[in-house]
Amino acid sequence: MGWILVVEDEDNIAEFLRYILESENFTVKTAASLAEARLRLKEGQPDAVILDRGLPDGDGLEICRELKGAGAKPPVLILSARKDPTEMREGLDAGADDYIAKPFQFVDVLEVVSRLALPQ
Repeated sequence: MGWILVVEDEDNIAEFLRYILESENFTVKTAASLAEARLRLKEGQPDAVILDRGLPDGDGLEICRELKGAGAKPPVLILSARKDPTEMREGLDAGADDYIAKPFQFVDVLEVVSRLALPQ
């Protein structure tokens, strides 16, 4: 198994996601900004990306569009407090494979990540 990139600027949420995913034997790398996410992505292609929209240096959808525009294959789960149906549609239109609104349930995130990241 490869790794999962969690792009989340709230430390408590990023660490919680790391904890729950690592407890399920996923390897996790984190980034707190678009710039840091771009650096992590230069390390190789993750098996999945969990992406917040509200980052200090822009909208996380930029990363989603860059990945999908470059033909990159990692599935993207958007995990965001932006839960208006129009904003959720924007995320899916940008290429995200799924969208979960905050606050979220651990089991929902784990189910989606397992579905997206694990080989079928």
